[in-house]
Amino acid sequence: MAAFVATAALAGGLTGFFSLSAAVPGLALVTQIGLGLALWQQRGRGTRLTAADRVTLARSVPIAILVGLLADTSLFLAQPTVIFSLAAVAVLMDGADGLVARRLGCETRAGARFDMELDGFALLVLAAWVASLDRAGPWVLLIGAWRYLFIMAGRFHPPLQRPLAFSQRRRVICGLQGVGLVICLLPGLPHSATQPLAAALVALVSYSFIVDLLALARPLSKTGANP
Repeated sequence: MAAFVATAALAGGLTGFFSLSAAVPGLALVTQIGLGLALWQQRGRGTRLTAADRVTLARSVPIAILVGLLADTSLFLAQPTVIFSLAAVAVLMDGADGLVARRLGCETRAGARFDMELDGFALLVLAAWVASLDRAGPWVLLIGAWRYLFIMAGRFHPPLQRPLAFSQRRRVICGLQGVGLVICLLPGLPHSATQPLAAALVALVSYSFIVDLLALARPLSKTGANP
């Protein structure tokens, strides 16, 4: 409820201040409801939210607002500061929930799962803004789309649903995606800088997913050697 109220207040405030479309707060609230339901599904009925879950849910607020603002992008082509600020907050908050979970001893598989899902969704939203502000072509959406394509591939080829071994490579590349996309949204940064940066991010995330796909395509006895 607190996340819902915060989203409504911030999205409504931005809409009134910049005279944006009424669709902005509506889309932001629908997104926030969806994210809240995703957390509810991960946690299960009768399970109380941990402190780390609350931090993750707080991080969903700027992400939901960024989704809502996609309903009226014209103003931000000339004034991208608001988008950059929201994106920076969302990325800077990443990792805070993990720190809280370790410090307070409230780590859960459900919380980690929701955090991962929110990370993937955030990358798709940030990539959408990079494309919307014409900082890169529509191909930049592949940064956020890779995860969902990976999940869809697993539906058609069940071996791709097998769990992967922990990989520092995967963790570092994921972190670089968020930071890199925020840099692409930096006000005043020329296209000559954002285009190659976005291309490098797409290449990195594509490499990471291809490595995982190849690892899962091997016989089961060999998947333990996944890099």
